[in-house]
Amino acid sequence: MARTVLFGTEAGSAKRGMIRIATILPIVGHPRDSKRIAMLQAAGFSVEAAAFERHYHTGRMPTCNWTSLGFLRHGHYVERVFRLVWAIPKLRRIISRSDVVYASGPDMALIGLLAGIGLRRPVVLEVGDIRRIQVARGFAGAVMRRLDRAIVDRCGLLVATAKGFSEGYYCGRLGCRVQVLQLENKLDQAARDRLDLLPTVSPRPPLVGRKLRIGWFGVLRCEWSWHLLANLAREHGDLVEVVIAGHPLNPPDIAERAKSVPNLKFLGEYRSPEDLPGLYGQVDLVWTVYPGPEASDHAWRWALLASRSNRFYESCYFRRPIVTMRDSGDGEVAERLGVALCLTTQDESKIVETVLGVQDTDLRRWQENLAKLPESVHSYTTEGDELRDAVISMLNGW
Repeated sequence: MARTVLFGTEAGSAKRGMIRIATILPIVGHPRDSKRIAMLQAAGFSVEAAAFERHYHTGRMPTCNWTSLGFLRHGHYVERVFRLVWAIPKLRRIISRSDVVYASGPDMALIGLLAGIGLRRPVVLEVGDIRRIQVARGFAGAVMRRLDRAIVDRCGLLVATAKGFSEGYYCGRLGCRVQVLQLENKLDQAARDRLDLLPTVSPRPPLVGRKLRIGWFGVLRCEWSWHLLANLAREHGDLVEVVIAGHPLNPPDIAERAKSVPNLKFLGEYRSPEDLPGLYGQVDLVWTVYPGPEASDHAWRWALLASRSNRFYESCYFRRPIVTMRDSGDGEVAERLGVALCLTTQDESKIVETVLGVQDTDLRRWQENLAKLPESVHSYTTEGDELRDAVISMLNGW
């Protein structure tokens, strides 16, 4: 049954003349979407959300009123189409009382456009990912790109978390001419304010007479990473231990598998940002090697190299070096900044050898470089003002 949930002080607080934004979310509680809502609120907008519910990681709930559009099951695509269509009348009522529609992903933008037919509300499309089918060869890929072009051409603003998504795909490959704003997945001011109230993360003790501790956090969807880390903990437990936390997708049964792996702990799901200091504070290295062997697929590899992971920004903030592939979105900048163990191969035995070769001097060097990073590398500084100005400019020209 659909429901409306009230959070924080946003309920009923819209002022006369305040720009009202309706955000459409594919899932309630995704950290990036909730981060963007907080950013819009801090910029002075009144925000209301419409979101689908799923069995998925809900690490950070939105700080505004949100209305459920129904429940979506993972992988049931035919059923999903019907549920999306079924949500349109309810969504239209929400859009009718708003000035701007802010959609998270092209599918949410599509139903926002359909629900808003005749209402003349400008749509902002935020893109935080490029999926395999969007860059695939053949008929299916061509159809998807035609649909993507049709959607974005009807939007007033494209917000992208990486230049590769906007410049490489939408403006480059599709030839779109929409206004673009780049907003990386950095820590926002709301998260920083909450982190300031928590204990600070202390430096790890020297890597002398103890095990190297590796952390893998977030949405856990890389089976290759699971097998490598599990084997590392199992076969080299005298030197390494692994801590895993988050929402398991692939493999989905990490909690059960972890019970049989010595020197490996699975802590379950966590809240962001409240639990981040405890997670990052207990590890020496953060695993951001993703997606493993799929990088050999050149069409897909382009999309994967386009962005940086949330773990990159969080690791920089908490001054914990990462383990990453050199030819990845994280690796390109991490190697330049000197804050990571950058792998040059996907051969498991060579990776294990490289990880086991990490010395205390390596950790200290990476941590010293992390301490020198400007705040703008990992946290928003002027981006909130840029988003506000872009939305107002779009609205004024609509």
